Amino acid sequence: MQDEIQQLEDQIRQHNHAYFVLNAPTISDTEFDRLVERLRSLHPNSPALTDVGSDLTGNQKRIVHSRPMLSLDKCYDLDAFTKWFDKIQGDVLAMPKIDGIACAIHYDDAGRLKLAATRGDGDQGEDITANVRRIAGIPQQITLKKIEVRGEVYMTLSRFRKFYEDEFSNPRNLAGGALKQKEPDKSAAYGLSFFAYDVDGSGLATEVEKFACLKALGFDAMPVAALHSPDECEQAYLDYKEKRAELDYEIDGVVFRANNVSEHARLGITAHHPKWSIAYKFQGESAHTQLTDVEWSVARTGVITPVAIFEPVWVSGAMVSRASLHNLTLFSALGLSRSAVIEVVRRGGVIPHVDQVIESVGEPLPYPLTCPSCGKMTVIEGEFLHCPEPGVCPDIIASRLLHFCSVLELEGFGDKIVRKLIEADLLKEPVDLFKLTLEQLLSLERMGETLAKKLLAQIEQKRTISLPNFLTALGFDDLGPTIAETIANHFGSLERLRQASFEEFTSIYGIGESIARSIPAGFKAFDKEIDALLGHITIAKPVQATFDNTHPLFGKSVVFTGTLTLLDRKEAQKKVRAAGGQTPASVSTNTDYLVVGDGPVSTKQKAAQKLGVPVVTETDFVKMMQ
Repeated sequence: MQDEIQQLEDQIRQHNHAYFVLNAPTISDTEFDRLVERLRSLHPNSPALTDVGSDLTGNQKRIVHSRPMLSLDKCYDLDAFTKWFDKIQGDVLAMPKIDGIACAIHYDDAGRLKLAATRGDGDQGEDITANVRRIAGIPQQITLKKIEVRGEVYMTLSRFRKFYEDEFSNPRNLAGGALKQKEPDKSAAYGLSFFAYDVDGSGLATEVEKFACLKALGFDAMPVAALHSPDECEQAYLDYKEKRAELDYEIDGVVFRANNVSEHARLGITAHHPKWSIAYKFQGESAHTQLTDVEWSVARTGVITPVAIFEPVWVSGAMVSRASLHNLTLFSALGLSRSAVIEVVRRGGVIPHVDQVIESVGEPLPYPLTCPSCGKMTVIEGEFLHCPEPGVCPDIIASRLLHFCSVLELEGFGDKIVRKLIEADLLKEPVDLFKLTLEQLLSLERMGETLAKKLLAQIEQKRTISLPNFLTALGFDDLGPTIAETIANHFGSLERLRQASFEEFTSIYGIGESIARSIPAGFKAFDKEIDALLGHITIAKPVQATFDNTHPLFGKSVVFTGTLTLLDRKEAQKKVRAAGGQTPASVSTNTDYLVVGDGPVSTKQKAAQKLGVPVVTETDFVKMMQ
């Protein structure tokens, strides 16, 4: 028995490390929970049972939490849940258990976002302030002071499926990696989201009041419901389980929490979890099936991704027969052989995933030494297998064209039609879409006149394209929709963008050196393609006027304080943005001017004086705007 206990403890610690540090779990949550329950039955006081799990890597600044960020106790059936519920006095609050990255955000005595940290080992986490500042759903300034907001950073399923599903295992792992990027601009490019679930320092008496407070402060707070009985809670659990596949975020259960904050103090905590909250987990439905093959698909980026093909099997309400294996590292770790028996799950109830190999038969399958599309010798870069010549690879060309059609929402231009057009030598690059004729389309096999006219009508509707959409459709490295929107709004026109220097890009909030280099490089690489497209399409003029880079406030960061008498503050901020400047809410080392109105010396003015930020009067500001 002692050998089994030691083995279980080692496995649990190993899987904790894979989940929290590597963001690459090798078993399902359900399988992990089974290991924990087995260890608990053999050795209830094992130290491994109180290990919260840690995302600390030793590379970042550590932040000590104001109170521990603990794990949650778990249950899987109504009997176990009812035993917990019976200890609670009063209502409980139900909310979805988001499968994301726990995060603590601190606001200072002026209500400004001061720092943010991961959960870490529960007592201290890693400093991720710069990256959290770039998550759109997190306010930089709030009306309350000296409070801490906790929540989950996650990636929406729709965004994951559209941009990342072929190369990454699941949204949670990708969000974890994106959140800990060393370059904040690269982190911002992933377009992460945030759900707030707790606020410390507010003095509120109930959880219901806390969530109302979070919503009023501008956070996306999770949907919650106050419930009165185990039966109501069970129904909420079943409702979430039923609508799980319809949500735009992954959930793996429902969290229940005592509504009255006084109950938190009465019940207390253990070294592992608070006694006043529990996670009612979904049963991890899985199925065993036989692998028949592994296909290798070539993505738009040149990454060659393994895809498991297996005997169709019913999992979590759907029949599945294939699942991405995501990268060469995971493929190699699984040791897949043809006819191996594998365990398949649908992560988040949606995404098919090969969880483990149950029985292997014969030698492991090799990875391809040549690109399955163009036949060139493959190269390994980190965890991924790559095609060495993406510019001439047929599958990469097809993927780029499909990406272009997808971003522009050209209905009807799916994989079959696009590949038919490529095979017929009618489509080589995006501009060819706008040259298609009825006669050319009718020459395709099984192409009727009605469908051909519909396809041409779709193309005609897309001859005017917004600048952000156009940039995203081109598919530059590091240029996703979030960055495209940012730079389009800043420069106002494609002409200005193509002429912009490295220094101009780095002056934009959220754009770091890496992206500031890759965007001009992209314009250079796609120069001829862009010119060809501009002969057939029009870039819609953005609402923002083209900025005059000689204006004294172009590219400047301007903060306002006090009561303005000549201008309304919102009007003044609008004028700065119209000149190509920024108007953050608080003073920092990046602030160029603090505009001071009437009133006593403010906290902002004191901060400006301390940091050496130029302070100007409202009258001087108006002169600068003229």
